[in-house]
Formats: sequence, structure tokens, C-alpha cells
Amino acid sequence: MQEAGMRTWTDAVANVHGRIDGQNPEHPVLLIGSHYDTVKDAGKYDGALGILVGIAAVKALVVQRAQEAGVLTSPQADAVASGATSVLNLLDMVTVNSLFTDPVEVVAFSDEEGIRFSTTFLGSRALVGTLVQPHNLLLQQGRDGLTVQQVLQQNGLDPTPQAMAAIAMDSSQVRGYVEVHLEQGPVLEASNKPLGVVSAIAGQTRLTVSMIGTQGHAGTVPMGIRRDPLAAAAEAISAVEQRCQGGKLNVRVEEAGEEEEQASGGRGSDPSLVCTVGSISVWPGASNVIPGSANFSVDIRAQYDSVRSVVVLDVIDQVEKLCERRHLTCLVQRVHDAGAVQCSPALVEALTAAVKESEEVYSGMQRAAGAQDRLSAKPRAQQTLEDGKIPAPVCPSANHGDEDQQCKASQPDDVPVLVSGAGHDSLAMAELTQIGMVFVRCRGGISHSPSEHVSDDDVGRATAALYTYLRRTV
Repeated sequence: MQEAGMRTWTDAVANVHGRIDGQNPEHPVLLIGSHYDTVKDAGKYDGALGILVGIAAVKALVVQRAQEAGVLTSPQADAVASGATSVLNLLDMVTVNSLFTDPVEVVAFSDEEGIRFSTTFLGSRALVGTLVQPHNLLLQQGRDGLTVQQVLQQNGLDPTPQAMAAIAMDSSQVRGYVEVHLEQGPVLEASNKPLGVVSAIAGQTRLTVSMIGTQGHAGTVPMGIRRDPLAAAAEAISAVEQRCQGGKLNVRVEEAGEEEEQASGGRGSDPSLVCTVGSISVWPGASNVIPGSANFSVDIRAQYDSVRSVVVLDVIDQVEKLCERRHLTCLVQRVHDAGAVQCSPALVEALTAAVKESEEVYSGMQRAAGAQDRLSAKPRAQQTLEDGKIPAPVCPSANHGDEDQQCKASQPDDVPVLVSGAGHDSLAMAELTQIGMVFVRCRGGISHSPSEHVSDDDVGRATAALYTYLRRTV
């Protein structure tokens, strides 16, 4: 962040900030961010990609505007691009601020995943002001018995109410939040599109289902009089899958209302609807024993809360009727509900336009970068900005297989607009300000795995898109 020309600090919950105040520091700030934590046995792109793309886009804009203003020479720009020196070694902060009309800030959020303390978005909640109200999440304990507050104190931070209040921003201080993130799904790759714009983050309901029957000997109880909760659970799980198959809404569609009708185009379906049974446990779990109980989870997500509500009620109704028919005792609990968040239509439009425009910009960058490689044999990191275009990786040769196929893919006018089924810091930030997201294609749709991968070319495309958006905005 400092090398890109930003002033930096770390707040009391370990969020790392980099900011350019601009000519009007009192104006609402545009926030760009993502998270730097990840899950166990993870890849290296989830979260970190959005932070680095944000820094790179801001750095490119600083260098481009500094050259236009005549305060940075081409050799100096080469040195900044190569990492041989930083922006703030060549320009003072007053000069950097003069290059921007309004403030822009990159935030690297802590603890989005919630692995240690089983609660998500700690860093972004602090910025929004919901970390200690209505529930004090600083008192949340991890598996080691330590609270968030204790861990922050052990690491030299100040998790006092006063410090938390200092982190929190008011909505009048923020003009919007933009997050770049790998898709974590297969849609962009299947469509051969490197980038997509997010229209909404799906709402989520999580159920736990407990079915209690009669435990017995596997060889002596006739099939006709068994009260087998595991067989019932299998039937219920199949019913959940059928209910959500292809997002079809065949039952009580009229209850979903106008939102669902708009989402489905009047066809009675919502392609964003997904349902998952991710865990099941059986007691006593012996091969020669009819189980006494079976427990499983159901995760239901959809872009529209009205759609999700209908499906949740249907699933609960089906489970209860199944238990009654099989003479079982059943308990269904709603353990988590999170409403869907719609991205700002204005930001969706602006980011879509930036993605479209950036393809031409990026193609020019590739041509310029390739020509400069051939003429100067410089490493690509040393290539300077030209005509306001940031340097980018050149596509590999045809011998590089999949990577070359991604390089050949252009971003057509019909930029994909996607619904995010996963939660992101944007979900928390929506309580503070309008949000926008750009998704980046990932190989195989794989995430939360060491196999997680985004091509260098697509990282370059994402940086070009964000740079294009910032150039029009700040």
C-alpha cells in the first residue's frame, strides 16, 4: 500500500488500511477491499486476490496521473512498476493527494472466514459498527477458550469500546464499497468469460433436522414395523434435492410474489436457488443396529428472500409429513437466517461498463507489453504505463494449453451478471453503504482448496477493470 502511494495504518481489530485522501479529504470515501485470512488447507486467492488487485489498480492510477501531471518521468514510472522504488520515494503525500479529486481507501479485512471464533466478518463488522452491538462479538470464544478480545490484546491491539468506536464509520463518510473476488464457482469458466459482475448476494437459511425412531436389532425386527430414522432421513434428503432441483418452484409459487416472478421471468423458477445437505450423523452407527436417531443439516440459499422463504416452508412441511407417515418424532430448527443483499444497481452498471471498456484497454496493454518485451527484453514488471494503460502479463504461447485458452477468451459485450451464493465482506458492508462486486474466473470452480487457481491473465483483466472504474470515479 505504501509503495502504491497510500498512507497506511492497522486498526484495533487488525484491519490494514491504505488511503489517498485526495483534494477533498472530507468527501465520502470509496472503499475497496477483501479479506486476508483464509480457511484451513486453503488456496492463495480467496480474499487476497481482491486486496492485491485493489492495491495494483490504485498504484496504476497514481502513476498514470502523475505522468499526465508531469510530476513523474517515464524512467521513474519504470522504477515504480519494477518495484525498484515506491511512489512515496519519488512523490510526497501532498502531491499524491493532488492527483485525486476524492478519497479512495483499500482495506484488508481480518477474519472474514470465522474459522477460529465461529463468527464471520469480524473485520468488516468493526468498520460497519456492528462488532459490539447488538451482540458483543469481542467476547466470542474460540476452540482454545480464548475470546476475540483476549487474542487481540495478546497481539498488542486495543479492543476497548473506545477503540471499536474509533474504527466504525458513519454512512455519510462512505460513498460505496467495491470488492473483487474469485468466483468460487464454475459459471464463468463454463461460459468462457474471465470476469462477471455480481447483482446480489444470496440469502441463506440453515436448518437442523432431528429424527427419532426406535432402535433395534438389524436381524429380528420385521421391515413392516420398523421406525427407522435413517431411512426417513434418506427420503427427506432426496426430497430436498428434488424440491430445489434446477431452482424449480412448483409448490406455492404464488406466495413468492412479484420479486420471484421477476427473477424467474414468469416461468416459476429461480436459477439462484440451491439447497445442500452437508452433514449427517446417526446413532449408534453400528452395522447390525437399526438406528435410534438421525440428524442432518439443510442449507437453503436464493437471491430473493421471498423465494427462499417459500422453499424453507416447503422443506419443513415435507419433513414433518414424512415423519408423521413413518411414525417418527421430528424436530426441525432454524439455526441461521441471513437476508439476501442486492448490489447497488448504479454500481452494477458502472462496473459492467468498466469491464467492457477494460477489455480494449487490456488488449492494448498486452500489445504494448509484448512489443516492449521484444525491444528491451525487460521483465514485464519493469514495463511502464503507456497512454494511461497499466502493464499486464502477456499471454503465454500456444504450448501452454489451458492458460492460452483463457488468454484467447475476450470479454464480450454481454458481461455475465451473477448471484453470489457465498457470503463476502460485501455482505457486512451493505449495512453501511452501497456495494458492488466483480467476480474473477477460477479453474474448475474450485475454492477453499490448495487447488484454487486464477490465471495471471485473469488477474490482469480484473486489475484493468478496477483501474478503469477508478479512473472514472476518483
